[in-house]
Order: sequence, then structure tokens, then C-alpha cells
Amino acid sequence: MTGNNRFDRRQFVTSTAVGSCAWLVPRIVDASAGQTAARLSGADFDWRFQQGDVQGAADPGFDDSRWRVLDLPHDWGVEGEYSPDNGDWQSGYLPAGIGWYRKRLPWRPEWAGKRVKILFDGIYCNSDVWINAHHLGWHPNGYIGFEFDLTDHLQEGVNVIAVRVDHSKPLSARWYTGSGIYRHAWVIVTDPVHSETWGTYFTTPEVQPGHARFRVVTEVVNQGSGDRRVTLSMALLDRERHAVAKQSSAVELRAGSAESVTQDGTIAKPVLWSPDSPYLYTLRTTVESEGQSIDVSETRVGIRKLEFSPTFGFKLNGTVTKLKGVSDHHTAGAVGAAVPDSLLRQRLELLRAMGCNAIRTAHNPVSPVFYDLCDELGLMVLNEALDGWQKPKARDDYGNYFKEWWKRDLTRFIKRDRNHPSVIMWSIGNEVPGASRDTQKQLVDLFHSLDPTRPVTQGGRDPTRGMNGTTYASQLDIHGFNGEGEEKGVLEKFHAAHPQMPIVCTEVPHSDQTRGVYRTRTQWRVRDFPAVWEIRSGKAGKLDSIAGAVFPIPDLTEVEVFPEEVERTYFYKGREVPIEMKEPWQPTLYCQSSYDNATVRISARKAWQRIRDFDFAIGHFRWSGFDYLGETNQWPSRCANAGIIDLCGFPKDHYYLYQSMWSDAPMVHILPHWTHPGKEGVSIPVVVYTNCEAVELFLNGKSLGEEPYRDEQLVWMAPYQPGTVRAVARRKGKQVAEAVQMTAHNPARIRIKTSDPRPVADRSSVIRMEIDVVDDRDVLVPSASHMIEFGVSGPARLIGLDNGDPLDLSPYKASRRRVFRGKCLALLQVSDRPGEISFTARSAGLTSASVRLKSRAGRVTAP
Repeated sequence: MTGNNRFDRRQFVTSTAVGSCAWLVPRIVDASAGQTAARLSGADFDWRFQQGDVQGAADPGFDDSRWRVLDLPHDWGVEGEYSPDNGDWQSGYLPAGIGWYRKRLPWRPEWAGKRVKILFDGIYCNSDVWINAHHLGWHPNGYIGFEFDLTDHLQEGVNVIAVRVDHSKPLSARWYTGSGIYRHAWVIVTDPVHSETWGTYFTTPEVQPGHARFRVVTEVVNQGSGDRRVTLSMALLDRERHAVAKQSSAVELRAGSAESVTQDGTIAKPVLWSPDSPYLYTLRTTVESEGQSIDVSETRVGIRKLEFSPTFGFKLNGTVTKLKGVSDHHTAGAVGAAVPDSLLRQRLELLRAMGCNAIRTAHNPVSPVFYDLCDELGLMVLNEALDGWQKPKARDDYGNYFKEWWKRDLTRFIKRDRNHPSVIMWSIGNEVPGASRDTQKQLVDLFHSLDPTRPVTQGGRDPTRGMNGTTYASQLDIHGFNGEGEEKGVLEKFHAAHPQMPIVCTEVPHSDQTRGVYRTRTQWRVRDFPAVWEIRSGKAGKLDSIAGAVFPIPDLTEVEVFPEEVERTYFYKGREVPIEMKEPWQPTLYCQSSYDNATVRISARKAWQRIRDFDFAIGHFRWSGFDYLGETNQWPSRCANAGIIDLCGFPKDHYYLYQSMWSDAPMVHILPHWTHPGKEGVSIPVVVYTNCEAVELFLNGKSLGEEPYRDEQLVWMAPYQPGTVRAVARRKGKQVAEAVQMTAHNPARIRIKTSDPRPVADRSSVIRMEIDVVDDRDVLVPSASHMIEFGVSGPARLIGLDNGDPLDLSPYKASRRRVFRGKCLALLQVSDRPGEISFTARSAGLTSASVRLKSRAGRVTAP
């Protein structure tokens, strides 16, 4: 949109240049007269922690010498052990409770005459904060960052920050949330006259090929005792840090007052931000007094033009673009909610390599680092604020605090994130129970008032059907559909009734799969692996309730080829435990087929084909990108199996299915694996995913025929015989890609793959160690389940182990783990000391493996 703040839903247009206000590392900026100023510095290191409630722990003189010393981010829940007595199937059976943190902040001479604040990016949840026994405040929301001013309570010498985190009511969400100070903490030091945290708003009312007009609105505050006259200067810097535009304004500030200063400018020949070219500028904001720079901050920005219309869907910089998206929670397997920045980057890069160009933050604001990385990597974001509103969806969730807190929390959320070029839409809720028009309008109005440059949507249902989770379309800019959008005719019917409104599938499709598991007969969730609510409603075990709404998925065979793929035991406290079988669907409840045939209503293929071909649909966000902790199929399951990537970050076969639909680089993928002893002569469906024109399949060197790609998976029925299956993909008759599956011999040795042979010794970077059990020819053994013992020496530590098995309840913080379907993962975190790191993996009956790395000197970013 341009000029005014009214929304034309026939064609919503916005040109905006935006950027981040919280940084990955402390920004040290040069000030005038040779001075330097550190406005923002990390406060992650050397906290003391004690789980449980502790009397007197807010007192500076309290003896915490026996408390554990740790670095942030920290999640104590994932450090604990699984138990059916911890929470429930939604929260994921890991411990919650109460925890205390304490940190010493030595007084620094440069703080004299300054304002000193502490900023927490996220604490889960219900946190109280003290400085030197002075209670600064309480904050219930676990996902929104907040700051407190420490200045008036600081003293020369040592200052003590204490934080009490109360997650004693663990049923606080419908997924595993984590517990503790699970994001970064920062110390902000400013002159009494400074720009506010999240106080810069950078937009462009106009973007043309030859120029862009921009506007900067900066909130400047005077917390000093006297009136001040200052100069506010801004400079827009390109990637080489050359100024491409400048502007200065004189500002009069009374003591205790704040002013919003607007500055306009023009940039010639702007480089536009997009997924293919995520170009970032830097906005440098300087406050000067009497010729001296007293406050400097930097905000990364990107310039791009957004257009939304039911005629063409979505245009980015004038080009029609479909959102190829995933929905994801904020946790990451073995590290829970405390996700190191380098691990988060690896996860996002994995999605980009698949062809994904968008992520929905389900169902809450995520770490500021996430948005910084999306800006850098070219991932668009549907930024979701809330799961529900006034009515709690889990007994102890934010709905209990919504009435009092929503406006201030969402104001912080919008101001924090509205400058990111990656953020293209807002979502105000997800399948909101008891949703009211009044509340929805208040939420939409707040977003429009604080950011009129982006449309607002909401994940929900068709408003004409009057069901739980209904959204009111007339008050939204774009209508969002969750699972109901998978049903026959629903999207078409809505478009016919609301031709002026584009739609987005906020949660489509819902398909499940477990890495390495295959079944050739189609599985429908309600019938074959029912969710808890389907069991409780009496719908489980039969398809009647949705039979007329689903898109058929033909069985690959008349008789199940893999009847042995059932789950009868789980791994708990170091041993196999039988699952008590009470229902006919329980053997297939916990692990689903990696063919595209285990789903709720529609296959992944069909869901994308529909969205791709509807002009009024701007794209979809499948549920989900990664498997996630919590929202289980009840004990003894530990996770939701909906990801196209497992808890370890290992791609499942669906990863390559989406790559075939979403990417252009030639690719081909074969499933299943080709190690099926005892099935000699049995016809096995060999499925191939490709984005090429044709594929020829070979079994032990003999061609089984070439098939043209017809917008569907390719299937050959191949009689099993040990050996090699090879797929050759061609474009214009020339081979451009190849995939191979080989029959594995007996397990022989351990193989280790590392993500980074030369990590930076920055006390935070994480190295992924991918552990495989292979045969004598280096072929993965897909049936291997060996227990692996790990050892680490040198300047690194083991911070987590996982294998992706939904039924393995082993602790994450241990030195041993079984492989699942031949694989497991070890995560190492480097220290701040460069040196040689040795990592070993051993198992009885296998040749052991070791890796030697050398960490290199790097910048340590927290005091």
C-alpha cells in the first residue's frame, strides 16, 4: 500500500525497507574524537543456576557457591529424564518446575552517567527479575523479549542479577516449550539521550527500478535531568559500508520526554531483497550533542516490494511468487528450546537447500536470531504472535494472562520484528477457540496501527461452517486455512464466496513419516494412527468421519509388503519395554510410512499441486518442517512425527519429495532403501522423486524402463534381489542426476561425518557429528540399532545426543545412544580456547571411529 493506512484487499501493495534491532553479536561502533561505545553487549556467560525454589536467592549476599555455573541459552527441561508423571502428552513428558539464575555484573567506570539496562530475548516462563535485591518486575510471556532499567539500583563493585523462573504449571502449551532463560541476554549501555530499544522504524513508501523513497521514524528519549538539544543523523550504508543516503535533524528534548523524529530520503538504484538475492543494507543512527556522538546504533535493512491480490496471489518485487513454506516450533531436538545460533543456522540452511522459501513461526514469536538469519538466508516469514486468545488451549497457557498483557506484549513483538525484510505477514492466532469478532478486530487494528506495511492473517477454519477455531474473514487482509484447507472443495468454496480476498494455507498438509519406516498400504490418521483428540472423541479406528472429504491415495500394493513394520516396544531407562496393546491401531500408532501415504486428508503431492495452481492462493506452510518435542501420541511417544526432517536434522524421504517440487537444480531420489533380507522375489514399490523430464531405473544393471515425469511420483514394481538400484534422471535426453540404493552387508564399522572441521573457538558454536553404522563397503545398514559410546577430549564438550526414534526415551545429556535405522547424532560445543578436539565413537562388534578437529581463534561475544 502507499500513502495512507487503508487496506485495499483487491490488491494490497507495500514497499518496505526493514531491518533488525537486536543483533547477533555486540555492535562496537566508532564515536567521534577517537572514542568507542559499546551500546549492546552479550550477557550469556557465567550464570549460576539451581533447579527448585530457593528462599533468599534474590539477596546479593546469598551463597550460590554450590550452584551450577553455565552459559545461556539454557533449557533445564531437556536436561532431565522422561517420565509419564511429567506434564502430559502435549508438553512432552520432560520436567518443568522452578529454577533460579544469578549473575554478577561488576561495575564498569564507563557506566558513570549512563543508562544501563538488561534485555532478555526470552525466558520461559513467569519470570521475576531482581538487581541487588530490588525487584524489577514480573513477566509471564515466555516468547516475548523484555528489558529492565538497572541504572538507579547499580552500585560500584559487584552487582547481582537474580532471576526466578516459574514453570511449575507445566501444561502451558500444546507442545514442548522448554524451561529457563533459553535465549540470549544483553546489557545495553546508553547516554541518557538515546534511541529506544526497537525504536527505529524504516519503511519505503515507493520502490521503483531506478530509485526507492525511504522514511525513518526514530524514537529518541531523554532520561536525563536537564533539557537537551541534539542532532539525530542517519546514514544508509551498502554492503561495503559506503553511505548511499544521509539525513540529519535537530531535536529539542525536555527532561523525561521522548520524541518521534521522521526523516525522509531517496536511494538510487536500490538492490532489492529476495530469497534469491537477500541483499542487506545497514541503517546507522547517531545522536550527537555539542559535536560529540553520544549514541550510535545500527539496524540491518532490506528493500523489497510486496503485493497481494486474489488475481495473482503474491508478488515479490513485481514477480509472482508462491510461498513454499513450512511451519515450525522453536525447539531443536537434543538441545530443546536452548538452540545455539550456529545450530539454528544449519537447520535453516537445510530448509533452503530443499527449496523452501518461507517459514511460519508456530505459534509464537521466536528468537531474534532466527529473523536475523532469515534476513541473511532469504527466507520469508509468516510471523505468528499467538496460539489462542482469552480462552486457554492448554490449561496453564497464555490465555490466563491474555486480557492484561496482550497489548503490551504484542506492541513489543511488532516493534521488535517490523524491521526485518524477511517478515512479510503477521498472524494473530491459530485455531483460536472461542474467538470473538471484537478481540480479532482489536488485534488486527493494533498490527495495522504499528505496521501498516504488512497484511494480517490468522490460521483457522472456513467462517461459513461455524466450527471451533473459526476466523472472521471480513476483518483479515488474507484468510488463513489450517487442516480444513486440505479437504475437497473447501478452498474453492471460500474463494467463490470471497473473491476479493487472497488465501494462504497456514497449515497444509498434515502428513506424518518416520525416517527409514515404510508401509505400502495407505494410512489415514484417524483410522490408523489417531491423534489423542480423535481417540477421545470416539472417531479412532475408522474413516467414516472424513471419508467424503479426503483426496484418495491409492495403495501401492494390495497386500502389505512390510507387515513387520510395527512398534511393540520402546526404549526407556536403558532397556526395551513392551508397549501395552489395547487397541487394534496401536502397532502403527507411533511410527509412520516414509512413502507419501500416511496423512490426515491429502498427500503432500496433491496439496502442493492444488496450491500451485490456484491463483488466489499465495502459498502454503506444511505441518511441519522438523519433528518436534511434545504433542505426542501419548506415552511412550516423545515427539510429533510430522516433520520432513527428523529431530536430529536428518532428512526423511519427504525432504527429497519437496526438493523435487520446490527446487530447479536437477535432482533424483529413490525410496525405499534396498536392504530387505527374506523378501527375495517379492515385488517392492520403488518410488522416485525428480524434477527432471524422465528417469530410467536399473536393477543390478538391467533397465526396468524409462518413465517421463508427469507431475507425480514415479513408481516401479521391482522384484527384490540384493544388489543395486540406480535411477538416472535426464533432461533433453542427457543425464543430469543420479541416485543409488545398495543392499547393505552385515554391520562392520562406525562412520562419522562432521559439519565443521575448523570451528571457531567462540564458546558457543556447535559441531554436528553424524554417526552411521555401515558395512565393509561404507553402505549404511538401515536395520542397525547398536549402542554407541562417545568420548570427547580437548576444548569442546558434548551437549546432546539423539537418534530420531520417537520411542527412544533415553536422556539427551549422556555419553551413549543407540542408533535408529543406522544413524544417530552427537552435538559438540566448542570452548573459547583454540586447540585440537578429539571425538570418538565405539560399539561392541564394530570398528570404532574417531575425528580430530582443530578449533580456531574467534571472537567471544559475551562478558
